[in-house]
Amino acid sequence: MTNKIIIRPSDNWRWYFDEKYDCLMLEISDDMIFRSRFSSKHLAPDAFEACRFSVNDTSAYYHFYESCSSLNLSEPQKVELVLNAIVARNFLRPQMPKSWYFTQQPVLFMPRFAELVEAEVQDTRQRINLLAVEIGEYASLCLIAEPIVYMSGKQFNISDVVKVMNDRLSSKNTIIDNPKNQDDEDQTIRELLYQICS
Repeated sequence: MTNKIIIRPSDNWRWYFDEKYDCLMLEISDDMIFRSRFSSKHLAPDAFEACRFSVNDTSAYYHFYESCSSLNLSEPQKVELVLNAIVARNFLRPQMPKSWYFTQQPVLFMPRFAELVEAEVQDTRQRINLLAVEIGEYASLCLIAEPIVYMSGKQFNISDVVKVMNDRLSSKNTIIDNPKNQDDEDQTIRELLYQICS
């Protein structure tokens, strides 16, 4: 990989559900906790049992991170997107497609796991980035890979989940990243992860 990975997975990491915050958490260390975007109503039963960050999770982490490296997002946003993608892959309830947000494409496209793809928003014609998390024959589970997107008058934020019919997706052209100060981003990542339950 060309980019420096600041947060590297460890087999000491642990998934657990926090009832106080009503969401799935990832314990990085005794004083570093990542809070996912997903509350109990979105989670499958397995999410309520504590478990280790697995070998498969680690592999997915690097696949997702590599795909996100070209995005014009800050490093903390990329880490947030990657960790939420793993949650979506492992622990979400089945989702129904919401393809009405997007324009049907002239050529059928089949994404690959962890691939960055594009979709055109129906009402604004804006082309947005999505991260493919789970691939189906007809539809794929994706995460919004933009800071904020408006579709049909509704606001979507980075890491929000949307299941999309594959005929709404298309190949992603490379985005040139906007370099930022690495020290600032290191600090922001620590602020993102230092979400101590108290």
